Amino acid sequence: MKTIKLINQLLLLILSSVTYAQNGTLKGRVLDGDFPLPGATIHIYGTQKGTTTDFDGYFSLTGINGNENRLIISYIGYQQHTSNVSFASEKTIDIGNIILKPEASQLEEVVVQGTASRRLSEAKALNLQKNALSIKSVIASDGIGKLPDRNAAEAVQRIPGVSIERDQGEGRYVAVRGLPAEWNSTTMNGNRIPTGADEGGSRATAFDFFPTEMIAYVEVSKALTPDIDADGIGGSVNFITKTAPSKFTLDATLGSGYNEKSGKGIYSGNVTIGNKSDSGKTGFILSVSQWNRNWASDNFEARRSGDHGVYRLELRDYIGERKTTGVNGAFEFNPSTKDKIFTKINYGKLVDTEIHYKHRIRFDKYKEDSQTGRVELQNIYNDLIFEFIGAELGGKHLGNNGIFDWSLATYRNEFSYGNIPDKNNHSYYVVKFNQNGIGFNPGLIEDRGVGPRAYWDSDGGALNYYNNMFDVYSDPNFQMDPTKMVFADLELYKVGVMERDNIIAGANYELTANDNLKLKFGAKFRDKDRKAVFADEFYGWSGNGAAPTLADYAQYNIEQPGRLDYLNELNTSGKSFNQVLSTEGVVQFYKDNFFNGNLSLLEGDSELLHNGGGLGRNFDVNEQHASVYGMATYKFSDKLTLLGGLRATNTRAKVDGYQFDVTPENPEGILRKVSQDKNYLSILPMVHLKYVPNERTNLRLAVTRTFARPEFAYMAPGGTYIAADNEFKGGNPDLNPTYSLNFDLMGEFYLGKLDVITAGVFYKSITDPIFNDTQQGTINGISGVEISRPRNGDNAWLMGAEISANKKFDFLPGFLNGFGMQANYTYTKSEFTIPGREGTTRLPRQGDHLINAQLYYEKGRFNIRGAYNFKGAYITDHGSGPERDDIYYGDYSALDANASFKINEHFTIFAEVNNILNEPLEYYYGDSSRPRQVEFHGLRGQAGIKWSL
Repeated sequence: MKTIKLINQLLLLILSSVTYAQNGTLKGRVLDGDFPLPGATIHIYGTQKGTTTDFDGYFSLTGINGNENRLIISYIGYQQHTSNVSFASEKTIDIGNIILKPEASQLEEVVVQGTASRRLSEAKALNLQKNALSIKSVIASDGIGKLPDRNAAEAVQRIPGVSIERDQGEGRYVAVRGLPAEWNSTTMNGNRIPTGADEGGSRATAFDFFPTEMIAYVEVSKALTPDIDADGIGGSVNFITKTAPSKFTLDATLGSGYNEKSGKGIYSGNVTIGNKSDSGKTGFILSVSQWNRNWASDNFEARRSGDHGVYRLELRDYIGERKTTGVNGAFEFNPSTKDKIFTKINYGKLVDTEIHYKHRIRFDKYKEDSQTGRVELQNIYNDLIFEFIGAELGGKHLGNNGIFDWSLATYRNEFSYGNIPDKNNHSYYVVKFNQNGIGFNPGLIEDRGVGPRAYWDSDGGALNYYNNMFDVYSDPNFQMDPTKMVFADLELYKVGVMERDNIIAGANYELTANDNLKLKFGAKFRDKDRKAVFADEFYGWSGNGAAPTLADYAQYNIEQPGRLDYLNELNTSGKSFNQVLSTEGVVQFYKDNFFNGNLSLLEGDSELLHNGGGLGRNFDVNEQHASVYGMATYKFSDKLTLLGGLRATNTRAKVDGYQFDVTPENPEGILRKVSQDKNYLSILPMVHLKYVPNERTNLRLAVTRTFARPEFAYMAPGGTYIAADNEFKGGNPDLNPTYSLNFDLMGEFYLGKLDVITAGVFYKSITDPIFNDTQQGTINGISGVEISRPRNGDNAWLMGAEISANKKFDFLPGFLNGFGMQANYTYTKSEFTIPGREGTTRLPRQGDHLINAQLYYEKGRFNIRGAYNFKGAYITDHGSGPERDDIYYGDYSALDANASFKINEHFTIFAEVNNILNEPLEYYYGDSSRPRQVEFHGLRGQAGIKWSL
């Protein structure tokens, strides 16, 4: 608190030393026709006073001294605009819309043809990047539309230093500079989005519910300023939703396509309508999008425990349908030239209906004398529902020397399962059958003292998934028979997570002290709660007579969909798979047996609160985040600008959970509620220096301190104590946040109209990273207990370098000058010490190499673009032993393409294809020859038409 008081005294001292002449306020909007130009430079000639336009092309310049002023407006790729402004009679002047003219004949040609957005997207991004005081990257909606990126996560994967994690072939989580997604801040219109769409306890935001049609801009800040929430060690990804257009707008898109793996269709549509009144006082936009797609994936997963042998091989065949709905609405009211009031409403929902057939080959059940083992069939049916809603009310008010803005917002994000098998049991629903005595290939199995296992060839065994892994079911005796498939159990896996930011209140004031100095300060408050419930229920047969077989439900048996081309990428198939239950049969089994006394809860197999299960996934969190900041921007000259300040964030957390103790006095265990508080203050200084040696060069240096709060699941109090084993497993609400001191140096070199090369290096010194630990300690007054829980570890570091280039080959003659390229490369390296583990390792989810490359052709009405994306392997989970026990996410490459042709002023046709390379998503132990999971998604694509009034 002493630091905050010192900052307040310093600000008062600065303010008291400033004298003001007669000051004026100037506002306006910079456009290319009807397209706003964000990042345009506004400058008063002969002074250091200036500003830039916002994402909608608006600017406000306060504290203007003198009656007559010469206004200069600059924008990359456009002619400079100059005009005179007089404050003789008024202190606030609205000069209205300023239309800039393209600088190059080629740009003029594009505008005439009505396709300004093609080159305009590069101009928008480069101007915002060039004129920013901090290190950031920006992409605009028209740039996003050039590639087949269908959700918010996929939209940012082309930015230098940014990567994504995928689910069923679609982008889901966003990571910056090789750090875990939960160490990055993901925001909407500057407010961090709740993370309830994750059934675990992560703070990473899933974005597969958020369609790209809602996005106007994506702003990636890699070095934060004090006016941004600082809980992002890697950086901040801000999705800015669309606002009212400058004139009446009506757009519609329809598309249809095909998923090669599922053999079924894809359908998409979007309608956007918006307008601004003739007086300019009101404006609105409403956008509604729908994307339905059938999908499928082929997957196998190898399970092992404590040795290098595979005790269970899971052959997973998924089919399903995803439906994404997005709504974006915004309204603004401008009661005067000085005031603006706005409201924004955003809604996103993803419903994923999943049908999944899983065959589990149990090597550990192999009997050498008969050369037979067990195969387990799981029939799985569920609806996963991710739903987000957010609303914001705010305002912006101009004074003669400053700008005041405020906002009130609320957000909710929820994950749940749908009405399967019924509305009273929302579950990931599984009906299982086992067949014993099935013939195995004995050449794949051996016993090294831990029971029958299959060993990878890199462990000296015979198993190689690119060669003979599937020989296990090519044996003539490997025959699945419905009459021998006996019911094993029924599982209801129940999860519900809701995270709400009940209120986010923020206010900022930016003061123009003089031509060289701007001051900005503000405050923000967030009240958050997160509720997580979990149960995993298993039911066994307790009815009269023997348990039913799969053949007893013959009227609901079907041939497994897609079995003949299962994993055909590995030159195999599921031809040995036989009949499975249809979705109707899975639900009918539940109706016939669940309420008729034929099934009983298997307490020992279930994970329930009353038996001490799921303690780390049943908890409530309430947090309040209160932040204040102050910052100053000082222009030493036209070439050198300093931005410095400090943000202080206080976090108050209360976590309610459960403790379960099994003791000799209470052998059945006692469940009790526990609660714990955690409060901490984060002091976060930040300094940015921008040097502009000439018009084509920017150099930036930043030193910042940022942090990441502990994962929700790590904070769960309580746990399970088992006296017989003298073991305790639980959470740790005493965890400290992880802090990082960040050093960034970046240079930008503008070579032509819209051509640029950027290069930079960065280093992060990380304090208190969190890891899962096991050590001796005291629980409930009992010493010598083996305690397993997350805790803060030793320090870590990460360093890296990135380079990017954007070049249009417009110097080439004729047809060839339509070609261009964009490419970027990021290298990162880290070091992390886990107490108790010999040597060092790298941070989780840090991949050494990240590559993006685009080759495109844009000329006249035609646009075609291919984009390649690569991320190097990284560790997802650290093993307790040597490096070969670490679980890796393997190298991943993707190639996507898009083509469009503008028929006339109103109609454009397009075609797109994703996942052309169809490379597998791989997880493995130590190296790729010892896989844990391998998954193929196949190609998908669609074609359609866009109409614009």
